[in-house]
Amino acid sequence: MAALWGEQVGRFERAAPGFQGGVLLREGVCLLAVSCWDGRPSAEAALEPLLDRMASSDLTDLLAEPPSCRLRAL
Repeated sequence: MAALWGEQVGRFERAAPGFQGGVLLREGVCLLAVSCWDGRPSAEAALEPLLDRMASSDLTDLLAEPPSCRLRAL
């Protein structure tokens, strides 16, 4: 699952403007991807294309739940 993320979603995430870093956590069929962005506008601008990319990947068939996103300022 981590390899699929890296190939099908992660490389586009890393190339998006404002991306600062991230981590991918997996337990069984549960996946948590945490991304850090330069600011909320950068994150919001990248979110829709990344979700579209993920929806068209093989990852959604492997997940226990549909993907969801939350934005939080740290």
